[in-house]
Amino acid sequence: MKDRGHEPYTVDDVVAAVREDEPPADVAAAAAERVWPRVAQEAGLVMQPSDTIRGCADVQALLPAHRQGALSAPRALLVEDHLRECAVCRSTLAGASRLAVLPWRAAPSPRPEPRHARRFVMAAAVLLAAGLTAAAVQRALYAPPPGPRASVQSVSGALHRVAAEQTAPLTVGQEIGEGETLRTARGSQAQLRLRDGSIVEVSERAELFVTARGNDTTIHLERGRIIVQAAKRRIGHLRVASADCTVEVTGTVFSVNTGLKGSRVSVIEGHVKVLRSGEEETLTPGQQWATSPAMGTVPLRDEIAWSRDVDRHLALLGELKALRAKWDTIPTPGLRTESRLLARVPAGAVVFASLPNYGESLAEAHQLFEERLRESPVLADWWKKADPAAYGGPSLASIVQSVRSFADFLGDEVVLAVLDGGRGDERALPVVLAEVRRPGLPEFLERELPRHDGVFVTVRPDIVAVSPERDGLRLLEARLSGGGTGLAATPFGARIQETYRSGVGLLFAADLERIVAGGRAGHPDGRPHPELAASGLEGVRHLIVVRPGLTGAARAVLAFDGPRHGIASWLAAPAPMGSLDFISANAEAVGAFVIKSPSLVLDDVLRLARSDDAHADEKLADLESKLDLRLREDIAGTLGGEFALALDGPLLPTPAWKLVLEVEDPARLQASLQVLVSRASDEALRAGKPAIRIEAEEAGERTYYAISGGGLPFAVHYAFADGYLVAAASRALVMRAVQLRESGETLGQSVAFRALFPADHRADVSGLVYHDLGPLARTLLDAKGALPGVAGGVSGGQRSAVESLARDAKPTLLCAYGENDAIQLAGTGGLFDLDPTQLLLPLLLGHEGLGTRAAAAP
Repeated sequence: MKDRGHEPYTVDDVVAAVREDEPPADVAAAAAERVWPRVAQEAGLVMQPSDTIRGCADVQALLPAHRQGALSAPRALLVEDHLRECAVCRSTLAGASRLAVLPWRAAPSPRPEPRHARRFVMAAAVLLAAGLTAAAVQRALYAPPPGPRASVQSVSGALHRVAAEQTAPLTVGQEIGEGETLRTARGSQAQLRLRDGSIVEVSERAELFVTARGNDTTIHLERGRIIVQAAKRRIGHLRVASADCTVEVTGTVFSVNTGLKGSRVSVIEGHVKVLRSGEEETLTPGQQWATSPAMGTVPLRDEIAWSRDVDRHLALLGELKALRAKWDTIPTPGLRTESRLLARVPAGAVVFASLPNYGESLAEAHQLFEERLRESPVLADWWKKADPAAYGGPSLASIVQSVRSFADFLGDEVVLAVLDGGRGDERALPVVLAEVRRPGLPEFLERELPRHDGVFVTVRPDIVAVSPERDGLRLLEARLSGGGTGLAATPFGARIQETYRSGVGLLFAADLERIVAGGRAGHPDGRPHPELAASGLEGVRHLIVVRPGLTGAARAVLAFDGPRHGIASWLAAPAPMGSLDFISANAEAVGAFVIKSPSLVLDDVLRLARSDDAHADEKLADLESKLDLRLREDIAGTLGGEFALALDGPLLPTPAWKLVLEVEDPARLQASLQVLVSRASDEALRAGKPAIRIEAEEAGERTYYAISGGGLPFAVHYAFADGYLVAAASRALVMRAVQLRESGETLGQSVAFRALFPADHRADVSGLVYHDLGPLARTLLDAKGALPGVAGGVSGGQRSAVESLARDAKPTLLCAYGENDAIQLAGTGGLFDLDPTQLLLPLLLGHEGLGTRAAAAP
C-alpha cells in the first residue's frame, strides 16, 4: 500500500490496494502449477494430459459430455464459466456450429488507476479520442490515400487509358491512378486488382475509373459490364457507382451491367446493398435488381456469358387526330398464341401474313366516323372528294357492310399466303383463307360475288379461300385434301410457330431464302450473283415482323442461315454507346450504331469492289500512292466501332449537326487527316479553286480544329475528347458537346429517352434511330418567314394548329440488335407506328403556300 502520510486508511483503501496488487502473469502461472496437483490430490482427481483446457477447441470437445451431464463437477464448472464469457461456444452448444471459431485465451484484468488520478486520465482520454476521431473522419471522408488505385492483372484484346485528347494502351502490371479513365476495346476483356485486393473483371466496350477516399474505394462504371470479387475488409467499403445507382459491398461477388436503359445488379455470392434516390435494397445470392423495367431480368448465367391548301390540311389533320383518339377506345381482338391455319397452308408458301378478324371493330369504327362527319364540316368537305362513291365506286358504307357481313362468317384469324407455283413458275399466287364459324357462307357469296369479277373462291365446311389466281386455289385444295406437306412442318413454318408463342396481333413473315433462290434462275448454274455473295446477303433466311395490333410497338427479326458475314455482319452485337454522352436530351434526331472493326468493314467493301472490277486492287494501290496513306492502317485502323450522327440544336440558318466517332489512335488519325486535307488542297488549287485548309487553336486544355475553304459548303469543326472525335457545324457546338459529357445531362442519361426502349432483357442495343418531330415542327414554324422564296408569315390559327399537332407528335425510337445469325428490330413509333401527323407535318410546314390562308384550329 502506498504511503498516505498521517491520513488514516479506510476499508475502501485496503480493498483498492488489494485489487491493485496483481502478481505478474508468470508468477500466477507458477503458483497455479504448484497448487493444482495438491488440490486435485485432496479432491481425489486423477489428472490426464487430455484434461487440460487451453481454449475454445478444448471446451467444444467437452460439450457433448456436458450436455449429457457426464462431466465432473470441477470440469463442468470450468466449462460453464467459459460458456458465460464466450458467445461462439454458446452458439456451438445451441447448434450454430457453422459460426467461425476464434482462438480463445484468458485476458488479464486491467490494472485500475488510483482514484485520485482517474478523473484526469478520463478527461485526457476524451480529448484525445475526440481529436483522433476528428482526424480519422477528416482522413476517411476527404483525404485521398497515396499510391495507385488498381493494377492491370490481365488483358485479352486491348485496354486503354483514356485522356482528354489521347488514348494509351495498357499492359499487364501497369498501375492506374486516381480518376484515370479506362476503356476496353471491342472484343476485349481485362482484369484489374484494386488496392484492397478486390478483383474486377471488365467486359468489352466498358468504361470506368476508380477513386479512393480514406478506407473507401469506388468504381465509377460509366458503361458496360463488370464482375467484382470484393475482398473482405474490416473497415471501409467498396462501392460501384453508375449514373443511376450505387452498390455497396464487402466480401461479395456480384455483377453490374450499365447501358442505355439503365443498370442491373446481380448477386453471385454474399449480399449487396443497392442505393438509389434515397431508397435501399438488399440483394442476396441469385437475386437481380434493375433501375428500369425496360432492363428486365435474365438468368444469372446469361448475365455473366417527320400546299397551298395547308390550312385545310392542318384542320383535317386535327380532325383525323380527334377521330383517331376515338378509334383508340374501340376494343380490338386480343393476342393469338397459335394458328390453326398454319398447317393448312402448303409448304411452298414464301409469304405468310396473319391478322385477327376485325369485323366488329371495323363496324364500330365506321359508326364513329359517320358521327364525326355529321359534326365536322372540315371532315365532311374532305370526304366528299375522298369517298370512292364520288368516282362511281362503291360507297364506304356498302364496303364496310359487305366486309362486316363476310367477317361474321369467319373465324378469329385471317391469313394471306403467297404460294410458289414451282416447276419454273415465277408467278406469285396469293391466297386469303380463314376458318368458317357459322353456316350460310355459300349463299352469302352467291349474292355478293357477281359484284366482284376476277375473284376465285373455294368454300369448304371448315375453310374458305379467296384468290385472284385459280392455280393458287388448286395448290391450296390439294393441301386441304391431305396432300403434300404443310407449312408448319418446314423450318420457315417452325419459326412462325415460335413467334406465335410470344403472342401476335399482326404478323408478316417472308421466306427470303427461297425468294432469293428464285432470283438465281437468271444466273449460270443457278449460283448467286457475285455481288450478292460478296455482300453476305445471300445467306438471309427469314423476315418476321410482329406487332400487337394496328398501333403499338412492333418487333422484327431478319434471320440468316449461319453466322452473318459481309455487309450483313457490319452491325455488331449490342454494346454500350458512349457517343450518346455528347448529344443533348433535346436532340431532334439521332442515329447511333456499333459496328464491327472498321478495318474489316473496309475489307468487305474492297471485296465487293473486286467482284465488280478486276482491277480494284490496282486502283486502290494507285489511290493510296497519290494520297501517301494506307486507308486500312492510317484511317480505318485508328477508329473504333461506334459512331453517332445527330441534329442537336437549331435547324436554321445552319443545321446544328453533330458527328461523334470512337477513336482508338487520335494522334495517327489527326496526322492522316492533315495529309488528306493537304492532298485535297493540292487538287483544288490545280482545279483553280481556293485551297482547303485545316486550322488548329488551343482553348483551355484542348485543341480545336477546323477544315474549311476549297468550295466546301460549310466548315467542319472538331476536337478529340475522351477517346472520341466530336465534329459539328461550329466550334461552339463541339465545346457544348464536350461540356454535356462532363455534366451528364445527355440523351443517354435522359429518363424520357430511356423510357422509349422496348422492354427486354438487353442492357444495350447495336443501333438506334431516334427522332422527336414536335420541336422540329415548332422550329420550322418559327423560322418560316426566313425561308428563301417564301413570303408571308404564320397566322394565329395556323400556329395554333401546328403547335397542337406538334405537341402530340411523340418521340419515336427504333432499336437494332445484332446477333450471331440474325438482326432483330424493335421500337416504338416511327417505322412501327406510323402517325399521319408525324409524316405530313414536315411536308406541310415546308410548302410555299404556308401562311396564305387562315383556318380555325380544332
